[in-house]
Amino acid sequence: MAYPLLVNQMPERIKKVWQRTLVVTSCISLVVLIGISIAAYYFGWWNQYWTIVMSSLFGVVLVATISSWWLLPYRYLYYRYELTNDEMLFQKGYFFRSTTIVPIVRIQHIETEQGPFLRKEKLMEIVVHTAATTHRIAGLDIEEAQQLRAEIMRQVRLREYE
Repeated sequence: MAYPLLVNQMPERIKKVWQRTLVVTSCISLVVLIGISIAAYYFGWWNQYWTIVMSSLFGVVLVATISSWWLLPYRYLYYRYELTNDEMLFQKGYFFRSTTIVPIVRIQHIETEQGPFLRKEKLMEIVVHTAATTHRIAGLDIEEAQQLRAEIMRQVRLREYE
């Protein structure tokens, strides 16, 4: 059975944001591991166990980076959202797919965020808050994000007076 996909997909530029984030995260992980290795050697703690542990950790970072980079197109394909009259739907996951449905009446407030990578690509993130949790839609065009935020708030206000 084919998994039904929601209507709205992010702009292709979100892939560049994900790539940059992956590179920065991987580099930070490698710098931390190198720092730990240098400290262990400097303080005389380095032995065969440290070699095994640090080699394993470097391998994990390398495999995670390569596999995450390779899976970016799949992540893009299944990262979607949809707004109906009664609910907001969020979809994600390429191996373990999930669709989260948030009733409009449960939405408490909405934020927009824009970090440096999103700003460079002229994208924005919407954060939908409920009493229990937050849901994020990262990578919307700025105008689309503002329109979506306004439409969600319009629907929330409409439901308040019903």
